[in-house]
Amino acid sequence: MVLEQYLSDKSNNPMRNHHYTHSVQGVRMPAFISWLEYMMGLFKQAWLTNRALGWLMLLNVVLITFISLGFTQYFSSPVGVLDGAYQIGLLPAVWGLYALVGLMLFLPLTFIPYAHWPLQVLAIAAGGNLAVMVFIDSYIYDIYNYHINWFFIEAFWADEGGEFFDVSFKTYLIFSSVAALIACAEFFFLWLVNRKLIVRTRFKSTGWLLASLIFLNILFVNLSHSWAYAQNYMPITSLSGHVPFYFPMHSRHIAKSEVLNDMAVDTKGIDDSNITYPKLPMQCTQEGQKPNIIMVVLESWRADAMTQEISPNTYKLAQESLWFNDHHSSGNVTTRGIFSLMYGLAPTYMDNVVANNGVGGPVLLNQLKAQGYDFGIYPSGDITRIKLTDTSFLPVKTDVHHGEGKDTIEKDRDVLNKMITKLNSAETPVFGFMFFNSTHYLYYYPDGYEKFTPTEKPSLVDFKAGKDPEPYLNRYKNSIYFVDDLIGKLIDELKASGKYENTVLIVTSDHAEEFADTSATRFGHGSNFTHYQTQVPLVIHWPGKKAKQFDHRTASIDVSATLIDELLACDQPIGNYSNGDSLFDQRSRDVQVMASYYNYAFVTKEGSFIQNPIGLLESKNNQDQMDPDLKLNPKAAFKALQQMKAFYAGKAAQ
Repeated sequence: MVLEQYLSDKSNNPMRNHHYTHSVQGVRMPAFISWLEYMMGLFKQAWLTNRALGWLMLLNVVLITFISLGFTQYFSSPVGVLDGAYQIGLLPAVWGLYALVGLMLFLPLTFIPYAHWPLQVLAIAAGGNLAVMVFIDSYIYDIYNYHINWFFIEAFWADEGGEFFDVSFKTYLIFSSVAALIACAEFFFLWLVNRKLIVRTRFKSTGWLLASLIFLNILFVNLSHSWAYAQNYMPITSLSGHVPFYFPMHSRHIAKSEVLNDMAVDTKGIDDSNITYPKLPMQCTQEGQKPNIIMVVLESWRADAMTQEISPNTYKLAQESLWFNDHHSSGNVTTRGIFSLMYGLAPTYMDNVVANNGVGGPVLLNQLKAQGYDFGIYPSGDITRIKLTDTSFLPVKTDVHHGEGKDTIEKDRDVLNKMITKLNSAETPVFGFMFFNSTHYLYYYPDGYEKFTPTEKPSLVDFKAGKDPEPYLNRYKNSIYFVDDLIGKLIDELKASGKYENTVLIVTSDHAEEFADTSATRFGHGSNFTHYQTQVPLVIHWPGKKAKQFDHRTASIDVSATLIDELLACDQPIGNYSNGDSLFDQRSRDVQVMASYYNYAFVTKEGSFIQNPIGLLESKNNQDQMDPDLKLNPKAAFKALQQMKAFYAGKAAQ
């Protein structure tokens, strides 16, 4: 009777000033009854608080589901009842699971006296921030085809000079306006829950019914995905990568495909393996005059932007040198592209190389160091933050000197000046690396270099709107025109100093750049593996070799392999220190392994076979469209898998 009386009387709640309580007078209880009342008061407070939090979570599930509806445009049309139901339930299940986890985390806190309002405010703050993040993520995904992740956030906050993520005022205004609207919605939810929903006398079971439906939906979606993963049922599994913060259930084995089974089992163990790179100690006996080697890398330079009009100096160099006109970066982002260029390894090794402290650094640099080379590594942007100093340039990290200046243009000019100073002062052969950054978004160039018009400064809002890419492409071309002028100055200096005929000069890029080539809102890089984002220039002035254009497909992993094989007279076959081939080996490259920040792909001339976050392959054509009729040749797949395993202990290439 005491408990029943208490539950019908809100006066004993420890939150006596709360609007759910009223006073009771003239009741005198023994001590143990008072203690019991106090405990019941705590439980009642927890009950009321959990009801309020439950409703706030439910309302946020609805809100965030609505905000994330834009991701459904990337869903393929359902082919059956199961995947149709899965698509309908997917978004509420994702956000419902986060709501459930939130409630579990809040549960112990609800027993703290007077925690009712602070916990509700904390709940709407969490929900509101997640809603804003999902909205911003929808912008990022529509443009770059990848979700906000820790790398993106770290890079944004570390980019103090605005070289990479110089967000426009218009973008800030839209994001701020949406954030304000979401904040208003959250405060409305707070009012609605406390003034209407938890004090109502009718339909008291509505909340429980909705919560039960969401919980059953979470189970349905995750169990369906687990089954689909086991059966390789792509109408379901192919959707996962399109939804942010989604980590679905899946089984440990993939049915029906021996290739995928091999990949799932073998690649799962890679992180626990030791890298053996090179496979055997290098024995190199370079003789005769040792040439300088200079690598010139332009950020985000696509192959079709290397023309007489856009880059006259490099184009002229190409006519007089070795020009590989079907060359592709092994990554569609900087870290993977530079890693593969220097190590000669497939980009899928990078995370493990970073975890293993660079595994000694690239064979190329170690051998050049053993041959007495001097080094000058001059990047315009900060490569230390993205782990390239401690990996790709580990053996010579003390020779890494970033460009200096108040902005990107000045830093690029300083990179040129540093390289010229190094060449003029060195008493031994030089390996130089120049990494120009003006060609990166937002595409910088000084006054006097606006050759292509009209131009407009890029904006994420304009990208999202699918605006005409020509003004942005013109600005990009002008930035290349500027950096090409710096390359021309380098060539002139080499010729004037008499070093040109004793210098291997390599001009290339870390990856390419898209301007709405595959869809109206697709800009930049890192979002697909089409040639718009991977095909880059490769021009090599190589003293003693006649000018020639090469039409066979080559990759960035071939560059260091070629330098070692041709210049250093090493007695090991290329396969002992690189996944690449000699650039001069014109046999067909049936498949190339490429990678971005978050996935990798097997890329052929016909299209790409992309490893999604859960381990399945998605086949896409050269316009980045899903193409289920595109098949990966088993022989090519096996070759790619061997590349990915060749330098792990006990997994020698065959």
